[in-house]
Amino acid sequence: MARHWAVLALTALSVSVAVAGIIATGGPAQGRAERRDQVRAQDLSEIQMLLTCKAQQAGRVGTDPTPIEACPMTPRLADPFTGAPYRIDLVPPDSLRLCAGFELPASDQPFSPDESGCIVQRISVS
Repeated sequence: MARHWAVLALTALSVSVAVAGIIATGGPAQGRAERRDQVRAQDLSEIQMLLTCKAQQAGRVGTDPTPIEACPMTPRLADPFTGAPYRIDLVPPDSLRLCAGFELPASDQPFSPDESGCIVQRISVS
């Protein structure tokens, strides 16, 4: 009988530890959402690099993500998970607002998008 209680106690402890671990880390769904948001952030970064290159070539900031000969990068322009296009807005005179549909709240993101999922980047044109 004492052995039976010990087995039950160890089983209960193991289950408790597993549940606590899932709660603390968010579980597999949290990890998948983090990875999808990392892809979205990387896509916005690549769009920003292309538009920075084009701004350096043209001498002004623009929102057209079409590659040119001097800037041949071809970033992904839509969310690969939802198909929704990323939004690119000009914030006069020299900044871009790049937006995506992030899954996690802005406070959980390492790159700090605002509440609407947008990141504002100033583009320096020499």
